[in-house]
Amino acid sequence: MSAQSSAGAGLASLLGRLQAPKKSQMEALVPFAILAAVLLLVVRIPSGLLDVFVILSLISGVVILLNTMYVNTPLDFSIFPAVILFTTIFRLFLNVATTRSILSNAEAGHVINTFATYVTGGNEVVGLVIFLIIVIINFVVVTHGAQRIGEVAARFTLDALPGKQISIDADLNAGVINEEQARSRRRKLERETEYFGAMDGASKFVQRDAMAGIILIIVNIGAGFVIGMLQMHMGAAEALSTFTSLTVGDGLVANIPALLISTATGIMVTKAASDETVGLSMITQLTNQSKPLMISGGFILVLMMVPGMPKVLMALAAGSLFAIAIVAKRTEEQDAAGGTAPDGSPKADGEGGQSQPEPMTEEEQARHNLEQLLTVDLLELEIGYGLIPLVDSEQGGDLLERVNGIRKQTAIALGFIVPPMRIRDNITLRPGEYNVKIRANTVGHGELMLDRYLAMSPTGEGPELSGVKVQEPAFGLDAYWINPDERAIAEADGYTVVDSATVLATHLTELVRRNCAELLSRQAVQELIDLTKQKFPTVVQELVPDKLGVGEIQRVLMLLLAEGVSIRNLPLILEVLSDHCNVSKDPEVLNEYVRVALGRQIASEHADAEGRITVLTLDPRIEEKVANSLQNTTTGTIPVLPPAYLRKLIDLATEQVNRMQSQGYVPVFIVSPRIRPYLRKVFAKLFGGMVMLSYGEIAGDVEIRTFASIANPEEQA
Repeated sequence: MSAQSSAGAGLASLLGRLQAPKKSQMEALVPFAILAAVLLLVVRIPSGLLDVFVILSLISGVVILLNTMYVNTPLDFSIFPAVILFTTIFRLFLNVATTRSILSNAEAGHVINTFATYVTGGNEVVGLVIFLIIVIINFVVVTHGAQRIGEVAARFTLDALPGKQISIDADLNAGVINEEQARSRRRKLERETEYFGAMDGASKFVQRDAMAGIILIIVNIGAGFVIGMLQMHMGAAEALSTFTSLTVGDGLVANIPALLISTATGIMVTKAASDETVGLSMITQLTNQSKPLMISGGFILVLMMVPGMPKVLMALAAGSLFAIAIVAKRTEEQDAAGGTAPDGSPKADGEGGQSQPEPMTEEEQARHNLEQLLTVDLLELEIGYGLIPLVDSEQGGDLLERVNGIRKQTAIALGFIVPPMRIRDNITLRPGEYNVKIRANTVGHGELMLDRYLAMSPTGEGPELSGVKVQEPAFGLDAYWINPDERAIAEADGYTVVDSATVLATHLTELVRRNCAELLSRQAVQELIDLTKQKFPTVVQELVPDKLGVGEIQRVLMLLLAEGVSIRNLPLILEVLSDHCNVSKDPEVLNEYVRVALGRQIASEHADAEGRITVLTLDPRIEEKVANSLQNTTTGTIPVLPPAYLRKLIDLATEQVNRMQSQGYVPVFIVSPRIRPYLRKVFAKLFGGMVMLSYGEIAGDVEIRTFASIANPEEQA
């Protein structure tokens, strides 16, 4: 007894010292296995080792088939296309090794000999027929069907991709999911697209493998017959019998795992996305309806009456169907009473049951609330309780649709997708008040009156109305909140009259346009780069990450957006950055190179209908003084001018800007490229809506009309 205990303790100690292989060790297995398979092409393999490889091929087919039967979704076995490639190559290399052994020694190991004799009953003709049947089934039926389904699945997946992405964005805008869940869904969507695309190609490996099996058997029998007679001095009958038998055995050994993997491929491309395995889904869905089972049992009873039919066997089959139908009937009645769907899942609300998730515990709810407090949304709208009808679709509110429209317009106009807007109610606000926040900082606010219309005069002139006088929040125009019955009168007096939802949507659009640079996150830039990489991979690979990082590209794009320049032509922008980042990595310098490349686009945005741009210019001595005063600071390069000189320059510029605006022109300055970004830092804070161009950005077909030239302040002193 003590000896047994000692032996048991020793075995336990040995097992305890055995550890699972480390991840790095597991990674090395596949490369070594591939190299070992390559050796099958060039090294003569002993028959004993051939048996090992043949058994490994059979086992791999069984394991792969069973794995596909037990996955819930195709992505649970996402490596399947690569597995098809490796196993197909392994079988083809193994065919080369077995063919070499058969043709050289008329022998290919015990496994192939067993298939050649026992499985085929020692009859080469029977074995050949069985082999051909397996090949035909595999090639004509299984692999062809799997390939066709894979093509359709890949096409449908790609066609449905834009709609699924829009659905994710809509759920995020509505607050149904958070940012992390949206990212998770997008990652899953990308993986599905890549998977079905890979499966479309992988299914062709399986089909060509079946074709190779037909060719190999013809080559092996013909070559073996010639070698047996001429080199091994066999008789014609003996040579034909020997090599036909071995070739059939080799073909069966190779095509049985091929058929298993072809079946596995068909399962993976036909499996619908569900939370159940294929086996469970088939059993539950084939036996959960009582009527088809009852009718099938009745049909078997009728068929049993045909003379010559095995009546006992068919009676047992009919009885089994009736028994399963009775169980299914009882399950249907229980499901109807308990509020579950026929497949066992809970019914949705209104179908006799609830499909609500498990409630969180008090501790989980408290932690969830605290985590929500730490979340900072890029774009957020806070509304008073009186504005909730604008958001509630059941009350006719369409603000969510308008927000989606704003995001679409911005994507077209500026070239990037505005992050989803989080809409929250805030009881500290007045009922009609709202705040717009970017990164938790308020960038705009206003107050609406839902029961009234806002009347605005585009010219700033018009008769006084009887409503509440306010300033329109987006552009600061004088306006009136009027009663609905005064709308026709206001429109007759030349006022533009809009409802509250339009006022809010217009304000949101203007705030997004003014602050779009702050909304361009690093993650958004990475997504834009990934999108560009799909069509222009060389442009992206040449730049990122060897020359510039995502953060450096983000700063250049933010400078462009801050001046209202669309980044939609991102491939061109990345090309320019790649060409000039070796000269300087200063975002402001790179921005100027990009603006020159986008010159035609920039100039067209500020040209009139006749292709002319009316501009203000500077005395050349001003430009020279600004260029000589540039100094690097912690906030970037800025011009450091004498205070008296700067005040006089601002006064002279203000005078001309006011003259220009009074005549209906947007103030546009044109200066040399070397000072444009730095002088803009000074003027942009003083003149709202000001545009500053450089001479390098003006295309040759654009006419420049000088409105005025700002004189040198030193001469005006």
